Amino acid sequence: MVVHLDTSFLVDAIRESRRGVTGPAREWLTANRSAELALCVPVLCELLVGAELHADPEEEGRRVRQVCAGLPVVHLDERVPAVYARTAATLIGNGDRLATMDLLIASVALSVGAAVLTRNVDHFERVPGLKVIRY
Repeated sequence: MVVHLDTSFLVDAIRESRRGVTGPAREWLTANRSAELALCVPVLCELLVGAELHADPEEEGRRVRQVCAGLPVVHLDERVPAVYARTAATLIGNGDRLATMDLLIASVALSVGAAVLTRNVDHFERVPGLKVIRY
C-alpha cells in the first residue's frame, strides 16, 4: 500500500532535519525504509504556504522542494471530486466537519487506495474508509 505523507509529517521531518535530530518522523522513515511514499498536491500547497510565511521564504522553499524532490506527487484527478463530495456529505450528515485541505488530502488518498501518515490522527480518523497511520 502506498503511504501518503501528510503536511504534519513533512513539517516534522523538515524541522528534525534542520535541527539535526532524529525525532518521530525520521524514526518512522528509518523503521519503514521499504514503504512506498508519496504526497499529494494539497500537501505540497500547504508546505509552500508555510515556506512563504517563513522568515527566509527562499531558503525554506528550497528546503521544502529538496525534501519533496524524491517523492511522487499525486495530482487531483477526475476521481477526487466524487470521493470528496461523498466524504464531506457523510461527515456533515454525522454533524462533523473537516477542514477543506484535510478533506482534500483524505479524498486523494481514498481515491487511489493509499493510507495517510500523520500526527493529526484525530482529523483523519473521522474519514470513513481511510487508513490512517500514526507516527
